[in-house]
Amino acid sequence: MQKPVTLIKLGGSVITNKEVPMLVRRQVLSRLVAEIARARQQTGELYIIGHGQGSFAHAPAMQFQTMEGFVRGDSVIGMAVTQDSAAQLNRIVVREFLSQQLPAVSFLFSNTLVTRGKEAVSWSGEVLEEYLDKGLLPVTGGDVIVDMEQGCTIWSTEKVLGHIAEQLQYSDSFRAVRIIHVTEVPGVLDKNSGVIPAISHHNLAEVKEAISDTKGFDVTGGMWHKIEESLKQAELGLRTDIISGLETDNLYNCLVGQPYTGTTISHEEIPAFEAFRSLLS
Repeated sequence: MQKPVTLIKLGGSVITNKEVPMLVRRQVLSRLVAEIARARQQTGELYIIGHGQGSFAHAPAMQFQTMEGFVRGDSVIGMAVTQDSAAQLNRIVVREFLSQQLPAVSFLFSNTLVTRGKEAVSWSGEVLEEYLDKGLLPVTGGDVIVDMEQGCTIWSTEKVLGHIAEQLQYSDSFRAVRIIHVTEVPGVLDKNSGVIPAISHHNLAEVKEAISDTKGFDVTGGMWHKIEESLKQAELGLRTDIISGLETDNLYNCLVGQPYTGTTISHEEIPAFEAFRSLLS
């Protein structure tokens, strides 16, 4: 029988100060880890943690154009520098979990994945499953990946967690059931800054129109990237929640089934669709 697993992404903009290089929001990170610890103790559920890179790996990744591969004379050292920045934040997050008596261990995609043209061609998930089986708490995140065609590339935390969710569908022991994105905002916001409560393929066009005027909207990344990746997972039967990590106990409530603020993305049509449409007017 497959054991259910919840995947939790701690957004880089939540746990770091993106305006100051390599500065962690220690109090926020500590509180979110404490909420996860309380929920884990209460429910006994299995979690996999992913974290964004925030003010850590994004700066060198942009400097060295790491996403595009070996396109510069210093691309090789750039790959190493960017990967090191990502690993530094991973160890900080792991240490915070350890300080709260949770058995966290690093699970770095840079050591388990090979891509070609940015898409996976080889991945080893045995270690991840053994970690889960032994009661450990894997901590992963966006990472720099060796690529057979272009030298290297970057996989976002959304893509990393999505890949794990997909691969666990083939596991005899574990099955991903939900992904939670912990962000700075209380969910997916419409043009009037109201939270869109639910998203599916049935109302995607309306959602895109509703958020197209919001500050920072970008169909190639950001919130839209989260929505697109979440809809891919919805096809596998996974539910995604996009919630605020700045609201105390919001993550805890989401994990234990109590009322919380956020947006749910799923494959099913929204029952109260007409009520939702009123948010768009």
